[in-house]
Amino acid sequence: MKKNNVVKVFFISLLKSILFIIILLLTGFASYKISYTILSDNGGNIGTSKGDIADIIEDAQTDEVSRNLIYVCNDDRITNLMLEICNTKTNNMDYVTIPVRTEYTIPTTMYQKLCTVNQEIPQIIRIGRIKTYFANSDEAFGYGELIIEKMLGIKISYYTVLDQETSKSHYTSKRVGVRFKPSGTATATPGPDGSVPEVQYIRTPQRISVASNTYINQLKDINGSQEKIAEYIKEQYEGVESNLTVYNKIGYIECYEKMNVDYFHYWGIPGTYNGKVFSVDTKAAKSFLNKLANNTTSYTAPQESRTVSKNNNRKAKSSKGSSIIVLNGSRISGLAAATQERLNADGFSVNQIGDYTDETLTRTRIIVK
Repeated sequence: MKKNNVVKVFFISLLKSILFIIILLLTGFASYKISYTILSDNGGNIGTSKGDIADIIEDAQTDEVSRNLIYVCNDDRITNLMLEICNTKTNNMDYVTIPVRTEYTIPTTMYQKLCTVNQEIPQIIRIGRIKTYFANSDEAFGYGELIIEKMLGIKISYYTVLDQETSKSHYTSKRVGVRFKPSGTATATPGPDGSVPEVQYIRTPQRISVASNTYINQLKDINGSQEKIAEYIKEQYEGVESNLTVYNKIGYIECYEKMNVDYFHYWGIPGTYNGKVFSVDTKAAKSFLNKLANNTTSYTAPQESRTVSKNNNRKAKSSKGSSIIVLNGSRISGLAAATQERLNADGFSVNQIGDYTDETLTRTRIIVK
């Protein structure tokens, strides 16, 4: 009899323990969903339309004008961040680089809700460190999407995560001057001709990401063939992380087929840089991004060069007298020797020629020490 009582007490205790664990897990999961629902609804129209992170991961949808937030990651660091705006009505593609050195102060209400996810998250965050503020990648990229939506004042359609190697093969950097009217001058009085005086604009030097020659050539190889584009998307999806399914991504195939890779446009984001951190001008960024998204005119020519130097007033320096090396980056035999002969005849000093083996170039590249 005593033995039966002991066994009975043991099984009752075991069942109570299992029930307690189940209740604890359900409570934690429910709290997480509730906190994310409240957070995503915070701040008016910038929150997500669904309630929790599972919806962000599984239910991202294609839009006529999609805004794809591209993270480039190296372990726990975000090394590059871009917003890809794909307009299926005009077949335009715009890439907007957001500096990873950006610091952003999370609005108080949103910050209080985020603290229910991680009590140690700072209110002033560095964009490049978003992954360190959350327990796992899904949380980091999902909540990061919400934070960046708030910072830019726009809605993001979905996100994509690239590794460092893929990013290096697809993009290179370019220095530009980003000209914008800061939010503080929004009500400034226009001049007699109705234009805003130039002194009311800010020009901020930035490094932005642009498609590499290798990536452009890859896209040109598949241009015009829906079958090739679909296979390329499937192949790329094997090495990326995204909350948009490959099936929905292929939904853009008709637009991709009509796009001209040479007409892709690349931009910086309105904001200021003090030498250490970058600050986005949310009002100016929202206006600029909405202008890109609402553009009804198709691009019909390559983007004008927006490269700037550190000192625009510096006089050009002649390369005559400098030691020059010419490398043949094409597949045209004898091109380096012919170029050497022509430059030497013009008074330059070409002391060495050879082959450039990193990639096949379609344009001249000049590298100066």
